[in-house]
Amino acid sequence: MLLGSRSTPRRIVAAAATTILAGIMLTLMIIKLPYSGRLLRHSRDLSHFQNLHNTTNVSGSLAFKNTTIGSIKIKEHIPGWPYPLLINDPNACRDDDIYLLNTVTSNPSQVYHREMIRNMWGRKDIASQLKIKTVFIVGKVPSDITQQHLMEENDKYGDIIQFDFLETRKNLTIKSLAAIHWFRAYCPNATWVLKVDVDAYVNFWALLEVLRPVNDTKDAVCSRSLSRIVCREANEYGCYPHYVVTPEEYPLEVYPPYCQGYAYIFHKDFADRMLKLDQQRTGPPFWIEDVYVTGLLTRNLRPRWLDIRRHSEVTPYEIESRFYDGKMFFIHDLEGQIGQGATNYVWNKTLQHYNITLPS
Repeated sequence: MLLGSRSTPRRIVAAAATTILAGIMLTLMIIKLPYSGRLLRHSRDLSHFQNLHNTTNVSGSLAFKNTTIGSIKIKEHIPGWPYPLLINDPNACRDDDIYLLNTVTSNPSQVYHREMIRNMWGRKDIASQLKIKTVFIVGKVPSDITQQHLMEENDKYGDIIQFDFLETRKNLTIKSLAAIHWFRAYCPNATWVLKVDVDAYVNFWALLEVLRPVNDTKDAVCSRSLSRIVCREANEYGCYPHYVVTPEEYPLEVYPPYCQGYAYIFHKDFADRMLKLDQQRTGPPFWIEDVYVTGLLTRNLRPRWLDIRRHSEVTPYEIESRFYDGKMFFIHDLEGQIGQGATNYVWNKTLQHYNITLPS
């Protein structure tokens, strides 16, 4: 009602009553009608999500991508694996001809080592020539700053795969299993998967020469461990504190045969059998990664192993010609055991041995 109008008090009361009644009816419509509309929109969004964001892996299961329905963010999951993905590129292998997937287990803080790999066998021209693909598998970190740096690094390179479990030594088994799950969900056309520590040097030219002839005759490739005694107390003879296991954790005194954990390879068909068996677990896996993944988990599957112990160096003391002339496939921690720059030196000598010249 406008000021200065000639309305009588009776008209004023009537107008006010009418306004209040109309307001109540409008409020009821606003509250009630959008509810069914929201259900319809949610149904349409969910249908759209299922149609557009589901991909099928080699075994026929579905891998779900991160998406948002309304205000609810749905994390990406690999079926049969309880830890969702925080950083992922589901199309990483889609357009490439990949023979071997190189999954590098890395701590989020190991930026230096990741950069080295990207400048060596992770280069696009080298990877394309060798038909390999490199991704870095990392866990979750409590630091928001570290997480932000990790996301920025992935925005630049697109090669980081992060799962939602804490980055700890006790979770190394989970990390390696996560790498194999990612391999089968997102890179199913690759024949082999290599799980390798970020500080290991790999001569892919020599390695692939051995792998290709055994595509149909071997299930797994690694350097079999000579020591299988369970560490009960730390000592100066190789039983370091972080390897000490209690009888409650593992009651026997000897482990089954297993591989040195810094590098091992599985054929895709054998990887499927491993993951199927692992899904029968009712509790967490044994936390010493190489013992569980290559020993306890695989022993009943009777894998056809190719033992490359003579082509693997765990404790390099000085650079030798066999590190780059094709005799060695894996060398553990050149930077840590010999010194910074050792990896780059061996890489350049490897290129010279295979007569490879990289564009400047």
